[in-house]
Amino acid sequence: MTEMTSKSLSPRRPARVAAALALTALTALISTTGCTAMQDDGLDYTPQKMAVKDAKDLVRRQSSVILDASGLRYETSNGSPDVSPCEKVEHGYRVKHFWKAYGPSREVLTAALQRLHEELPKRGWKVYRFEKANSKAQQMQLDVEDTKLHHTVTVEEDFVSRDPSASKWEKAGRDGLFITVDSPCYVDPEYKTGDQ
Repeated sequence: MTEMTSKSLSPRRPARVAAALALTALTALISTTGCTAMQDDGLDYTPQKMAVKDAKDLVRRQSSVILDASGLRYETSNGSPDVSPCEKVEHGYRVKHFWKAYGPSREVLTAALQRLHEELPKRGWKVYRFEKANSKAQQMQLDVEDTKLHHTVTVEEDFVSRDPSASKWEKAGRDGLFITVDSPCYVDPEYKTGDQ
């Protein structure tokens, strides 16, 4: 984070003070009205103020909740959360975390997905979808949202093809559950497009 001096703030001080007051008012509004994440940036809520580092940590914790609720105790591919801009929000960003959980068999993975469907509502998540994905493979997909923090999660069966006519690429890889954790839009005055 770059430290700003009073000299660097002086030409824009009235605008920054007004922006700070507006942001304070918006944060107060969120605490009373809540928010709902949408997948595009046509927001129907006011983004909460949060430092990028804190938002990444929160998404990592949400990923841990999903893994714990699944009951899987096997290998995961666990990359770092990515930050992308909320295009229509000044200093707005969202955090996405893509990862995959593996099991010893498809049956164990399917049981883990069913467990998530049953367990997550007990932990404050709302189920929006639990059905076959709209894809060629027609594998099961679960879409949920944390009713307090408004992270959305999609969990999909990601099984390699057993079709004899499938390409070598479609038959490659390992069976697993592919998980996408997506935060709502947040605002960090220090965030600039391209920051990670």
